[in-house]
Amino acid sequence: MLSEMELVFMILIVTTICFLLPRFRSDLVALCSLLALYLAGLLTVPEALSGFSNNVVIMIAALFIVGEGVFQTGLAQKAGNLLVKWTGNSEFKMMVFMMLVVAVLSGFISNTGTVAILLPVVVSLSRQMHLHPGKLLMPLAFASSMGGALTLIGTAPNLIARQSLIANGYGALTFFAFTPVGLIILLAGIAYLWFIGRKWLNKPHEKDPKASGAFNLKELLEQYKIGPNIHHIQVPKGHNIIGKKLKELGWPNKYDVTVLEILKKDGEGRFPFAAGTVPRQLTADPNYLLEAEDILLVYTAEASINRFIKETGVEKLVLTSPGQLQLKETNIAEVILTPQSRLINQSLKDVHFRDKYGLTVLSIKRQYQEPRLPSRDDELHYGDAMLVYGKWKDIDLLSKEKSDMVVLRHATHPPEPANQSLRSAVAGAILLWMLLMLVFEWLPAVITVVITALLMILTGSVRHTDQAYRSINWQTVVLIACMLPMATALEKTGGVAFMSDKLITSLGAVGPLAVLAGLYVITSIFSQFISNTATAVLLFPVAILSAQEMGVSPVPMVMAVAYSASMAFATPVATPPNAMVMAAGKYTFSDFMRVGVPLQIIIGLIAVLVVPMFFPF
Repeated sequence: MLSEMELVFMILIVTTICFLLPRFRSDLVALCSLLALYLAGLLTVPEALSGFSNNVVIMIAALFIVGEGVFQTGLAQKAGNLLVKWTGNSEFKMMVFMMLVVAVLSGFISNTGTVAILLPVVVSLSRQMHLHPGKLLMPLAFASSMGGALTLIGTAPNLIARQSLIANGYGALTFFAFTPVGLIILLAGIAYLWFIGRKWLNKPHEKDPKASGAFNLKELLEQYKIGPNIHHIQVPKGHNIIGKKLKELGWPNKYDVTVLEILKKDGEGRFPFAAGTVPRQLTADPNYLLEAEDILLVYTAEASINRFIKETGVEKLVLTSPGQLQLKETNIAEVILTPQSRLINQSLKDVHFRDKYGLTVLSIKRQYQEPRLPSRDDELHYGDAMLVYGKWKDIDLLSKEKSDMVVLRHATHPPEPANQSLRSAVAGAILLWMLLMLVFEWLPAVITVVITALLMILTGSVRHTDQAYRSINWQTVVLIACMLPMATALEKTGGVAFMSDKLITSLGAVGPLAVLAGLYVITSIFSQFISNTATAVLLFPVAILSAQEMGVSPVPMVMAVAYSASMAFATPVATPPNAMVMAAGKYTFSDFMRVGVPLQIIIGLIAVLVVPMFFPF
């Protein structure tokens, strides 16, 4: 018969294994774990649901809305513009300034959102400077993680550390309590990545004689192997499709054929290019009414176009002047899926991609595979990059949505609304107000953050209330709310005391510094494979009890766990920013190991030695 403590550990082990398996969503795993604890009689209903009313969970949800206001008003983009302005053509300035900018932003808003904003900027600058993007994107991701350790709200483990100390009767951590050690870690990380890490990321620049810093349509089409799938057809006179809307024909479903552009003539003449006619090229719209002799640029595989022509009776053309009907530069973009994208493991058909975004997926480039034309039943995977085609307004809308996809390359920058500068100033003022309130603690921290989120909505910094709700990463919120009761179960059944005793028995004789180092190492290993938040939730109680049993202050132990939880560099799955840059930087798992493990060790040594200096035992 298993004891209650053994039962908790068994549920914890199964939960950890499920966290490691990519097929299971972390929030669902945490929810199942919570239900298992309740059904096993280890938690009461109030204890099981206590995480959903926890101050940390409310603050994190509100901070997502604050971050959305910063992104939508262009405040974060202005930081990217500074990056362009000040780096010039210097690789040193580029890397150092980029890491400082992303670290500072990540200290106040979501590191995932910060990387989403700066990733396309860094890719563009890399091309201008004739550098492989892989040389800069891993430092970008690592700097976002290090930046999270700069402030109280920089990352969820920091907030949970504060709450854990308060719950155990110790003083609350101030807003900038994390900053001194965080700055030392950041500077050490920048030095390592400049002098050592970048040499291991020294990928050759992908040269193209016509490539430049500007958007290059030909280069993109070649990279994604678009050419063989472009075809031209003409609507014959008297055909039964004349006068019908494109959406009525259902060609994408029946034949896997998508119309991208239409060349229609205004005037008379046997052929649209004849004298006396003025051909106009239009981007295909589902409601377009087909006319006789319209020339259509369609996108499909060779086998599909042959069957399509045979069954519909339209004419295939080989244009002598194809330049008059070709893909428009302004209507094409390269995008990548974010790690939390709702499209992952969904097919294009399931998500109604074209209906939802108004865009056609021309090609998918999967990690370590050649680009290919996708079928409607192909599932989208984590790390996929796609070439999409559609109207400018739809691509512009997509470029502002950072939750599911990030636009890497596009022909032009979206036009800035007339009131954008004012909206940026208002969002900046609100953010400054929040920082002052958190620093001076005039109101409880959770109330300050909730008020700030509300101000972002009321002032229009977040355009719609629905958008505010969509901006919240509910996976993170549910994960934290469901994992907090696990710590309660461990404490109730003696699991925390058991782990603490084992830690002290092994390292206590050496001294509190050895125990602190042991906590740091354990946290560091766990956070490479499972959520840093879940790791922190489990180990904060162990850190506090270990310190109490040794008769020393628990603050340095808790801070060591908090810093270690944020420093996850050794695998691409350790953090969302690591995952986001993997496809764009063309990294392998071994790239992260080669660069990340030494950084992990260096920062670990620094943190173990420095933390007790600022937070004495």
